[in-house]
Amino acid sequence: MLSPTVSAILGVTWLIVGGIAVGLMLRIFGRNVPTRGRMKAAAIHRALGWVYIGIYLVFLYAMVRKASGYAEFNSLQVMHFTLGLSIFPLLTIKVLIVRRYPRLHSMLPVLGLTVFTLSTVLILLGVGPYLIQKFNAPDTSGKSETELIALGGPLVDQRCQKCHGLDRVFDQKGKKSADLWESTLDRMIGLDPPLADVREPILAFLQNELAAADTPAGAMLTGAALVDARCQKCHTLDRVFSYTKTHDQWRTTVRRYAELLPDHIHADEVEPIAQFLFEKRGKAESPEDKQRKVFEANCASCHNLSRALDHARDNELSPRRWKRVVKRMERLAEERELKVWSEEERDQIAAFLAAQFSETPIDEDD
Repeated sequence: MLSPTVSAILGVTWLIVGGIAVGLMLRIFGRNVPTRGRMKAAAIHRALGWVYIGIYLVFLYAMVRKASGYAEFNSLQVMHFTLGLSIFPLLTIKVLIVRRYPRLHSMLPVLGLTVFTLSTVLILLGVGPYLIQKFNAPDTSGKSETELIALGGPLVDQRCQKCHGLDRVFDQKGKKSADLWESTLDRMIGLDPPLADVREPILAFLQNELAAADTPAGAMLTGAALVDARCQKCHTLDRVFSYTKTHDQWRTTVRRYAELLPDHIHADEVEPIAQFLFEKRGKAESPEDKQRKVFEANCASCHNLSRALDHARDNELSPRRWKRVVKRMERLAEERELKVWSEEERDQIAAFLAAQFSETPIDEDD
């Protein structure tokens, strides 16, 4: 996504290129110019036209990417997107007339002037509000927390309606932790960079006026709201609550959905959702779960876990020999200055492998 500075530079360049191209077009069609001069002007106009189209395509791509992150649009955004998209068919028609329909060349000045006018309005709609917000941003240096909160309220009213209604913000009162409000605001800054200039007062307002209490009960409210909002996109909540899982298993499940739907479940929401689901539908870790965790945490430091499992499956070692293999691996880990395993960790790794790939119980003798 383009930064405001890059957008402003490209916008000004776009208008300059378009203005020169329009001037050359008017010279070609509106004045008696010698053939040599006309051909030179046409060549320059053509080159500037392709530069103009290239910059427009960059803007179009950035605009579509930005629009995909909005939940709803206000009137200014609708106007901005409509103008931006309307330029595309006009440019296409203009290029087709130049290339394929010489008898319609008389229409080119009208099309060119229309495209340039729409471009000027489009840039003013985008750059104008940004410059106004930039120069009207309040000075927050040296402000107390109370003063920042007072500044933040009106700013939330002004700025947050650019992407969605205020009800979406205030409906989350008491349902998001202070940390989640911070990550949400930073995500919004990614969509609307000028928000960075007023981040401090807006964050102070959100965290102090709308955040859930920093208590276990507040965390549960946050988790419940996230589960209700996120987990019903793919299935019903009945399906969610039909499972019982350990904390790690819930975390793995939620993380998997976050990777599948990154625009729906954000990375900072994984832990609150997992914690809530564990509190409601959690189960204690079994000895086998703990053994697997120790195995995965330690053996992956030297090689792929599938290598260890494939070796175990192919060789069918006895429990006694598994303990010897684990001791040998421990020595190798020490030589490579990796983590030193405790006796308990060594026993748990051997127990896990033996349970998976041996029929006889672990022999406690060395």
